[in-house]
Amino acid sequence: MPWYRRPVDHQPSGPSTGAAVGPARPGGPVAWLQRRDPGLRATARSVRATVLVPGVFAIAQFGIGNGQTSLFAVFGAVALLLFVDFGGPKRARLVDYAVLWVVGAVFIIVATLCSELPVLAVVAMGVVGFAVLFAGVVSPATATASTAVLLTFVLPVAVPAHPSDIGWRLLGWLLAGALCIPAALLVWTARWHDRLRLRLADAAGAVAVVLEELAAQGTDVDADAVASMDVALVALRTQYEATPYRPTGAGPTDVALTSLVSQLEWVGTGTRDLLAIRHLVVGRDHVSDIEGSAAHVLGLLAASIRDRATDGRPTGTSALEEAVVRLTGKRQACTAATLAELTGPDVAADGADGVDGAAAPSRRRESTLDEVDPTYRARMLAFTVEQLAGVALEAMGSGRPAPGTAGRWTASLRSYAQVAAGHLVPGSVWFRNSLRGAVALAVAVAVVEVTTVSHGFWVVLGTLSVLRSNALGTGSTAVRAVVGTAFGFVVGALVLVALGHHDTLLWAVLPVAVLVAGIAPSVISFTAGQAGFTVLVVIIFNIIDPVGSSVGLVRIEDVAIGTAVSVAVGLVFWPRGAGAALIRALVDAYAASTSWLVTAVDEVGRGEARSSGVASGRRDERTLATGAARRLDDAFRQYLAERGAKRAPLPVVTRLLTGCAGIRLTARTLDNLPVLDEPDRVATIESVEQARRTVVASCGAIEQWYVGYAQALGDLATTDLAPVPVDDELDEVLGEAWMAARRSGRRDEVLAVLRYVWVAERLGDLSALQSDLARAAAHLR
Repeated sequence: MPWYRRPVDHQPSGPSTGAAVGPARPGGPVAWLQRRDPGLRATARSVRATVLVPGVFAIAQFGIGNGQTSLFAVFGAVALLLFVDFGGPKRARLVDYAVLWVVGAVFIIVATLCSELPVLAVVAMGVVGFAVLFAGVVSPATATASTAVLLTFVLPVAVPAHPSDIGWRLLGWLLAGALCIPAALLVWTARWHDRLRLRLADAAGAVAVVLEELAAQGTDVDADAVASMDVALVALRTQYEATPYRPTGAGPTDVALTSLVSQLEWVGTGTRDLLAIRHLVVGRDHVSDIEGSAAHVLGLLAASIRDRATDGRPTGTSALEEAVVRLTGKRQACTAATLAELTGPDVAADGADGVDGAAAPSRRRESTLDEVDPTYRARMLAFTVEQLAGVALEAMGSGRPAPGTAGRWTASLRSYAQVAAGHLVPGSVWFRNSLRGAVALAVAVAVVEVTTVSHGFWVVLGTLSVLRSNALGTGSTAVRAVVGTAFGFVVGALVLVALGHHDTLLWAVLPVAVLVAGIAPSVISFTAGQAGFTVLVVIIFNIIDPVGSSVGLVRIEDVAIGTAVSVAVGLVFWPRGAGAALIRALVDAYAASTSWLVTAVDEVGRGEARSSGVASGRRDERTLATGAARRLDDAFRQYLAERGAKRAPLPVVTRLLTGCAGIRLTARTLDNLPVLDEPDRVATIESVEQARRTVVASCGAIEQWYVGYAQALGDLATTDLAPVPVDDELDEVLGEAWMAARRSGRRDEVLAVLRYVWVAERLGDLSALQSDLARAAAHLR
């Protein structure tokens, strides 16, 4: 049984990365705020902006006195403090903010040059909008900054100005960057930790402790160590499902990280299985060697991942590579010793009693595999740890040119280009959503150019306000975004009527508007956040360009037109479609993974020499399954980044992804079993042939279930997904075949049965997975 379906009496625990908060009374305001904003991250960011945005605005307005400078200073501060919050170590965040500022400066120059040429302004807005939105496909950091970057183009292109104003606009952007970027890096920023990587390190270390005790103590393993391992693995799964932005960018260090969670869970399952049968291998030095080497690999892995999580620099990769090589050698030595024992010259002499005096099938308490090949679970654990370490080394950049070299940049750019090219097709949801957003902004600019709206920037800013939400975790929809924006414009219009000619009151209300705009999406609701941002825009423009109460209704008319266009454009071009693409990708991935598994099972269970054609077919199926897995990962990223309500709970979706990864891992395991072919075989013993037929039948039943499962996911049908258990007689049939092969003294028959036993064990794993996947499909439906 996989570890995540076993009951655990412990709750996951671990470090928090949020701001430190003292104890709060149950039901008190602080406790309520903590429930709405865990770690108070959004609150701290909003309070920081509440101080800095009015401050930057006041310096520009009263210290410089140029309207263009004030406009770009205040909106630059809003963009840098409320629209983007880069993660990572301070060094990496500084680079991200610096790149954002440089790109923003370039966009301000280009947009200002286009602003007085209507056709060029519309075309430029469409091109830039698509480029910025589509660039998010290459990394989460790029996607995070998209709204802030778009604002630096939307604002100057929608507010026409002469090229001579470029200097004043850049001065405002410079003022915002000079004050807000240091604040974002230094003020109320707890030391950064990548929580997912920290959980990975905790789990790897906890499993390493159990394996160390197994190697040193045998069956006498501390129960607390086992409980700690279970807690760490549960905490890892919980953190993975709670991480809104999966680190699955185009860079090689990002893509590989997503595989580590399911890989480490399989290592935990293998450790649990080894604990259950450890008494069968007491005294076998090869098993202890594997356990000790695997523990060493996991310990080094945990240390490297922890260093990467805390300061961004993995350490000890060379030592980890050497440890993996040693573990592979231990596994291969154990395999050779086991095969020599099972197929030695005295194979017939002890055939009546099984291996090492194992009981006959009728008296078995463990599985046939545990009797026939008691070291198998240790070897498979080693193989899984090797796979895990390989993925981790890839995630940490091992084997590539050192940071800062031309080779590293070339490799990264090539990776980005490949991912971008793969999505520059009409079938890509990311492509379609980027195109929708670009057209929406271009249409908004076109409306500004062809109408007589005296303040046309309301149209474009309103559209950006509707489209700006990431919406992940908010359950937001296009309707809620539009309702929030419209409500904000109504409130802003009332503010114009009430305070339009009282500048002092507008300045007094400004900090409150900043605080609400920043904190409302997390603490109140997404709709309230949209409204708060819109009110903030109204107040800012009314301070920059004051109006008396006599002309307040004129500006309300501008606001109303901008709102109407924003609503229409937002409803038509609201990004959508990733959910359907995710379902299609799941269907393809399950179908391809099952095909690979069937080919691998068929190859292992043939009982005859492998032909080049079969090997080629197996490689083809593996390639197709790997490609489908990459497309599934891309679809999952799109689903996470897409605006809109997530109808399927993320834990359900991640279960489906993990289940598909389990099928591929099973197929890869069978692909890497030792080659045990005997080219000169003679007639097969009847009981051995019966074992082959039973294994093939069981494989066919499980294969049929997974094929039906993929089809059911495709149309969300009500197909019966009741799990198909492995044939109850399989264990007994394999036991009889094993005894017959041992009594015959024929090495070829012993090897044949051994292959069938290995396959049966993998089929058992897949059968156990069915119940979990069936429940996930029910939730998805």
